Amino acid sequence: MSPTSTETLPLFPDLRLTTVAALLREGAPRWQALGVTRVRVFGSVARGEADSSADIDLLVDFGAGHEVGLLALMQVKDVMEELLGRRVDVLTEGGLKAPLRSEILADAVDVMQVPVPPPHAHRQKRWRWRVFELLAAIDRVAAYTADLSLTAFRADQRTRDAVLRNLAQLGETTKFIPQSVQDRTPAVPWAFLRDIRNVVSHDYFGMDPALIWYTARVELPALRPSLQALADGPLADRL
Repeated sequence: MSPTSTETLPLFPDLRLTTVAALLREGAPRWQALGVTRVRVFGSVARGEADSSADIDLLVDFGAGHEVGLLALMQVKDVMEELLGRRVDVLTEGGLKAPLRSEILADAVDVMQVPVPPPHAHRQKRWRWRVFELLAAIDRVAAYTADLSLTAFRADQRTRDAVLRNLAQLGETTKFIPQSVQDRTPAVPWAFLRDIRNVVSHDYFGMDPALIWYTARVELPALRPSLQALADGPLADRL
């Protein structure tokens, strides 16, 4: 399978945990050959809530002393997608974000030890953690640029790269906020944040540091109160 084949990967229709785990067990020699010692399913498949559009979320462990990087992880991802015939997200336990770590580990089911009947654990309001991720990204941008002038920012490639990375993360994270929440919070320009993510990620012709600077120092801080209100307010409790 080519690295780009997931764009046209057929959607395997059976997203029951027992079926996914069985396919991964059958393919164990392939992922074990890459140094993977354990595979756990988490997310909507593990909770019995996956719909037809869901990706399959996997946690993988590598053997002690088996040093790997992101290229090796992507090779594991490629194998998993071949085995399952569906888009897969693969990560290691060390990559879990702190706010979601406990819930993900509580959901995770070892494919070699699927209980009968499989678990069903509904999680409510997980999107709220995504709002805290948005706030954290804004705060990182503010911290990175706090002691810099525009002139210094222009000369500091490392800081510009860090800011751009967080701008891309902002836009990506908005995809996990339910549309019903977005519709009720028009003060947050959700679609524009996603557009910025696309511009940053593609970067065909370059980006003006002055525009990035203004976003970092003015536009993002102006958005923060609305996001904080969303994280803390009654809307988060109702949805």
